[in-house]
Amino acid sequence: MTHEPPLFLTREAVRLGSDRQLRRRHADGSLTRLATGVYVETRLFAALTVDDQYRTKVRALALTSNPGIQFSHDSAAALWRLPSIGPWPRVAHEVVGVAAGGTSRVGIRRHAIGLDPAAVELDGLVVTSLARTVIDMASSTSFVRAVAMADHALRIAPEELDLHNALAARETVRGAVRATSVIDFASPLSESPGESFARVQFLALGYPAPELQVEFFDDQGFAGEVDFYFPELDLIIEFDGQSKYGPHRQYQQELTLEQILLKEKDREDRLRRLVRSFARINWALTADRRALANHLRPDGLQERGRSHRAVREPISDTRAGQ
Repeated sequence: MTHEPPLFLTREAVRLGSDRQLRRRHADGSLTRLATGVYVETRLFAALTVDDQYRTKVRALALTSNPGIQFSHDSAAALWRLPSIGPWPRVAHEVVGVAAGGTSRVGIRRHAIGLDPAAVELDGLVVTSLARTVIDMASSTSFVRAVAMADHALRIAPEELDLHNALAARETVRGAVRATSVIDFASPLSESPGESFARVQFLALGYPAPELQVEFFDDQGFAGEVDFYFPELDLIIEFDGQSKYGPHRQYQQELTLEQILLKEKDREDRLRRLVRSFARINWALTADRRALANHLRPDGLQERGRSHRAVREPISDTRAGQ
């Protein structure tokens, strides 16, 4: 885990005779309680990203759980570093055998849907395999959130991840139809959560499916690879997110922001000369489906028919930072 803060346990403090100090520090706010009897330095916890905060909470809850449990669903997704469009839950998720039954407890939701025989260890915790995690999320969370996770999983493990076979191998999966729609739509060519989000919105608006990561060439050679290309309209759409320009961007980290913007302007000028239309979208625009439709209508994209049933739910609590 990145930036893993130390955790303080009441049971250890009792043995050392420092439990009174632990309670005092919690009372004055310098310690934050993450689970029963488990605390973390408030200033260190506040400095973490929301992803790392959730992973730290899962780690804290693991200290209060029985040995041998498998973390699943959101908890496994976070430990696999899958992106979350929207907030992580307030609870951790664990999976147990169908016959085990049992009830959830404070801070942990239990799913009696069968252990994963292909479970692995991540950050010292046992979690469901990547394929099982994607399937569990695809059958239980929103379409857009599940697609972003499935896209990312396919991108980081394109050779070994066969989601259709993994789903078929499960005897019963509640939400199997929903999971199938996610798996059918997912693509390893979607390179960021923002691009996944945009693809889902395009689907909801009834747009034709764009081609992804298309390469363009001009008389100077390679002009650029674009996020979305609609060949019937000769339209390029680029998604502008933090993964391109922010301080934690994935690429061109050796360049300053000014250098990146100048380089991107030159790239855009070359691409514009090769196609009929060129448009840019971002998180805020993509989150507002009506605004997105209005923005792209002058470029020839028109809403068609009824929205795909899997994406009729409103998109809210999106996190614009990836």
